[in-house]
Amino acid sequence: MVPKGMTSGTVEVCALQPMNYWKNAAQQGMPFTLNPRFLYRGLGPNCVNMGSCTMLQFIFGGKIKNMITGGVPRPLSIPEEMGAGLSAGMLSALAGSPLELIMIQQQKKGLNILATTWSLLGPDIARGFTGSAVREGLWTVGYLSIPPIVRKFMRAKAPKIFDSDDKARIPAAISGAVFACYLTHPFDTIKTCMQGDIERKTYGGF
Repeated sequence: MVPKGMTSGTVEVCALQPMNYWKNAAQQGMPFTLNPRFLYRGLGPNCVNMGSCTMLQFIFGGKIKNMITGGVPRPLSIPEEMGAGLSAGMLSALAGSPLELIMIQQQKKGLNILATTWSLLGPDIARGFTGSAVREGLWTVGYLSIPPIVRKFMRAKAPKIFDSDDKARIPAAISGAVFACYLTHPFDTIKTCMQGDIERKTYGGF
């Protein structure tokens, strides 16, 4: 669980960092750029953020599912599956929210990681946590909870078409991705605007 989550999160960041920068810039009204010096600003904390968050989501998800079943092997109900994903994601925001705050402040102000972190020590380090927790909760439901639910549904309702788990995983993955992207985006925008405006000149609380 630990190496799988950490590795997948880090690989994702390295591949998608420019798009992450463009998203954050668009949400905050910052100009578009193709300059790699700007696009990869904040890469370090973002790698730690995504690596640790994905790792924690796998760990918490497994632990919570085990708590639900009492260690007895059995399929989870739909509410149990979604509740486990939601809880795991929200808990992971305890690590992810401060790290993403550091990344966004680096992207906006161009300071190094030590100076940025030092400037945020104190109450400001929790800025945007609520938005981050809701986003991570829904995101984790999208990639950990929805796919197995949809996969089982497809196998049960259309066994001739989806005669293997591999075939059923295709609509399951697409469903999870659509769920995650559409439901998390508003909360991500709120969080990004709050974390980019640490001085609270434009955006107040959640």
